Amino acid sequence: METANRISAVEPEKISLDGVEIAGLVVPLLFAIMTIVLVAIAPDSAGTSSKDSKTDSQRVELIEQIQKR
Repeated sequence: METANRISAVEPEKISLDGVEIAGLVVPLLFAIMTIVLVAIAPDSAGTSSKDSKTDSQRVELIEQIQKR
């Protein structure tokens, strides 16, 4: 019981990050954000790979055929 009076809680160590550690955390995060943004604004490759050469009248005919189904 004598030692019970001298027991104290352990204080956590103060965490300090230097510039290299901070850069190691921030740079991959920035790359991830930029990748998401670039994928989001990139045009769909399936829609732009071939230029549609159909005229307006051909498109109307195709729409009418699809609506008849």
